[in-house]
Amino acid sequence: MDNTSATVIMPTVKYAIVLVCFVISIISIGCESSPEISIPKLLDDYGDFGGDFTLTDHHGQSFNLADRRGDIFLIFFGFTYCPDACPTMLVKLQDVYKKLDIPEGHTVRTLYITVDPERDTPKKLNDYLSYFTTIDILGLTGALDEIDKVAKQYSVIYNKVPLESAAGYLVDHSTWLYLVDQNGKLRYRFRHSDPAQEIMAGGEQLLQIP
Repeated sequence: MDNTSATVIMPTVKYAIVLVCFVISIISIGCESSPEISIPKLLDDYGDFGGDFTLTDHHGQSFNLADRRGDIFLIFFGFTYCPDACPTMLVKLQDVYKKLDIPEGHTVRTLYITVDPERDTPKKLNDYLSYFTTIDILGLTGALDEIDKVAKQYSVIYNKVPLESAAGYLVDHSTWLYLVDQNGKLRYRFRHSDPAQEIMAGGEQLLQIP
């Protein structure tokens, strides 16, 4: 399992997001002339791994994955106090959405499921995700037992680690990115280190399915 310790230092989260965006944008400019990465066929069959769930979105509305058949989803588990792994992934997804050609009538949506429901209210998620407006993204939260259930479905490991600071605690969590097809089936798991081109290729392969 790919785990990343996500240190909670809330006063600096805003600045961490800005810094991550700046650094990755510079890297992206430098890589524009690089040779294209050869992407193999990614889609796989994970059987019963993953599955449907119901949580509350960052608008305060109920979200049920089973009601969204026909849409493609990228699912990431993170939290708003995270200054490293989470904003880095979101900035990468900005690059994916910038380059991914989504035909009219198709939807590729990112679901950002909090692993810190104690602090991540719908409003907190809404404020946090406002930094990433170029992504078709929905923040999801819920009661702790609801988050636990979804995390188990996707084999996500997370745990609260106390801190001797005003932040109170950090959250260690898995950093996989999950690709879910139009039928609600998990089709691929991307590592946090996988490039945007690979994530984009997975989305393109699903978009080609009638």
